[in-house]
Amino acid sequence: MRTLSLIAAAFALTALPALAKGPECKWAKSWEAALEEAKARNVPIMVTFHKDG
Repeated sequence: MRTLSLIAAAFALTALPALAKGPECKWAKSWEAALEEAKARNVPIMVTFHKDG
């Protein structure tokens, strides 16, 4: 019984980061909107290029 309780507690503790609201990344609707938000929040813009095919 004690082992089961410890396993349940360990599982609950590993799930905590998934429940926490932290930094998030969202797609901007346009380049201008991304620039405006980055300036307002004083954060860098992350640009990625994806090759399809």
